[in-house]
Amino acid sequence: MRPKGLAAESPAVLPVLVPQAHGGALLRGGARGNVGSPGRPPSALRERLRGSLEARVSVLEEIADSPKADPADRIRAVDVMARYGLGAASDVSVDQVRDRLGRTVALVRDRLPADLAATIIQEMRAIWLT
Repeated sequence: MRPKGLAAESPAVLPVLVPQAHGGALLRGGARGNVGSPGRPPSALRERLRGSLEARVSVLEEIADSPKADPADRIRAVDVMARYGLGAASDVSVDQVRDRLGRTVALVRDRLPADLAATIIQEMRAIWLT
């Protein structure tokens, strides 16, 4: 008995994996029966969601400022505002960045021919000083 939908003369087709640049692999043509996802939401939807989020900032402010709100809720509201308003805190100081950049420049000078190292360092200087 042959599987439903296959003609008697059709050979069995095995899925072929196509290597990807990131090291994984995808099935050529996808998996049978899987329609896939729609992908990223369209920009109009993202724009609408940003507007909705902006309109609800006042809710976070009300919770954070309300003396009647539970202290844990007030703290969470302030935390959310800080995460989205300030971004993630960095544990790297300016001195650490300077030190790492200096070591990087020294490595370039040590490992590359002088003319190539000078060119690369000049290009790096242009990046860091703009």
